[in-house]
Amino acid sequence: MRIARLLALSAAIGCGPVAATTVIDDAAAALARAHAAEGEKYALYETMLADLYLAKAKEEQGHARYSEAAQLGSEALKYAETATRKAAERRTSATAPPTPQATVQHPADATTPAPVVTPPPVPPEKPVVKKRPIDPGEQH
Repeated sequence: MRIARLLALSAAIGCGPVAATTVIDDAAAALARAHAAEGEKYALYETMLADLYLAKAKEEQGHARYSEAAQLGSEALKYAETATRKAAERRTSATAPPTPQATVQHPADATTPAPVVTPPPVPPEKPVVKKRPIDPGEQH
């Protein structure tokens, strides 16, 4: 009977790391599938969320916060699976999402140098005046 209690106790203590590791490994595999399905192109939001959740889950696992790591890992898994599904749907349809365009505005005259900013002058320090100690017997 005593051995059964020890085994139950050791299993309960070891479940946190095992559960977190299992969920994180599942999320990593799902994320690899999302990347293979071109999730960055067809399901950017979900793929990015899965990446971020997985990174945070690994960080929490490294700090021995297994409950938080498991929760973050399950979120990563959820978003990775959604990214894989959306990427597959959008890749087979003719309506791929538009690629975002970056707009960079350059100054009109690139040859004009930037203005030089000079700091204001520092005022000189005031001399320290030493006061003589007060004599309690002295009258004012």
